[in-house]
Amino acid sequence: MSGAVLEVKDRSLISLSWPLILTFAVGMIQPMMDSWFLSRTSETAAAGVGAMMPVLGALFTALHAFAQSGASITSQYIGAKQNGHARSTQTMVIFGSIFLGVALNLLIFPLSGTIPQWMGLTEGPAEFARQFLSIVCFGFAFRALQTILTALIATHGLTVWNLVGNVLTIASNALLNVIFLEGLFGIPKLGVYGVGLATALSWLISSAILWMVLTFKVKHHSHRRDWKRSRVLLPDWIRIGLPAAAEPISFQLFQVFITAMVVYVGTTAMTARVFAGNFAALSVILGVGLGSGNQILVAHLVGAHDFAKANRRVCQTLAVGVVSGLLLSVAVAFLGEHLIRLYTDNPEVIRLGRICLWCDVAVQPFKAVNFIITTSLRAAGDSNFPAIVGSAMMWTLGLATALILAFVVGLGLPGLWLGMAADELYRSFANAWRWKSGHWKSKAVV
Repeated sequence: MSGAVLEVKDRSLISLSWPLILTFAVGMIQPMMDSWFLSRTSETAAAGVGAMMPVLGALFTALHAFAQSGASITSQYIGAKQNGHARSTQTMVIFGSIFLGVALNLLIFPLSGTIPQWMGLTEGPAEFARQFLSIVCFGFAFRALQTILTALIATHGLTVWNLVGNVLTIASNALLNVIFLEGLFGIPKLGVYGVGLATALSWLISSAILWMVLTFKVKHHSHRRDWKRSRVLLPDWIRIGLPAAAEPISFQLFQVFITAMVVYVGTTAMTARVFAGNFAALSVILGVGLGSGNQILVAHLVGAHDFAKANRRVCQTLAVGVVSGLLLSVAVAFLGEHLIRLYTDNPEVIRLGRICLWCDVAVQPFKAVNFIITTSLRAAGDSNFPAIVGSAMMWTLGLATALILAFVVGLGLPGLWLGMAADELYRSFANAWRWKSGHWKSKAVV
């Protein structure tokens, strides 16, 4: 364990967060880049594979939640100056995450042809989705390893190394896409299979880079006694990790349901949602980056039992996150037509996509509140509330609002988007109340 890790809780939010903001921004490029490469093949391919993004998002959210929970436990032990327990936790969550990745591979591969049908896809879009899933699932173990290594490296304050790793990953993904789609170096043109293979291989490259950072910069080395401690530490990881995964997985499944409703509206609406969704994701960059930096600080401060400072950090992050989310979403909406034209010249897709980006302005401030407070609650060990209450509100109030606006009022795709905004609004009030109540102070591991 490096000496610098003891000082993480005293660092500023910006010093931790700026590499995370850039890392997340770079990470957003990969699905956008995949959509662009696929759209050069056909809009049908881009729409079919894009419809699978909520499914993959649900799986990756589970990996991310378990990784962040393990990293938060590590941070609490570091804040409490229990470095041996912090190292043992790292060893446990690394191998546990790899196991989860392999399990997801074994689950998804046999279902790669069935999942698109569950989503309501038929013919061309369904076949393109099947091709992508059947290849990309073999990279899930590397995606899981990439996710946990990123979380652990950030926990030690070395967030700039995550940025370096992510930039190299995106560069390799772009290069591999060109090679596989253009058939360079004697390789046959692989189409959608090539996009899936490029994505999986980029996760492998990222994992290798981040493993070297953890080994040589963080100086993490597993010891035999780590396995004995794991039996004591595992219950805390499960206690925090399972509910931490439940709420974001519920959110992603909610997105899957919304996508299925979009498929019901029509292919044009589905294409517009995929393209608009890629650019809408740009609006959350600052909020997610700041929220992730805040999560690291809160976990360290809770471990040190400095609850007052943890509360101040959360309030400061909320102010910046809400304002940045609003301003970025307005900027993206203003540029919406020009951005969507990068993917298509279809006037109806452009019209619908532009409307959705303006609807997204109502989503982003409340999305920032939910991300920042939910991750802070998890960092403190209080992950049950957002899992139970957040999921319940999502599938009752949020779902009802979306369906009423889309099909009763007759707004179609924009109605579904406004329904997502209402869901974020409802949950933001509940999460803010939970943080203000202070119950999280009694949920720490240490």
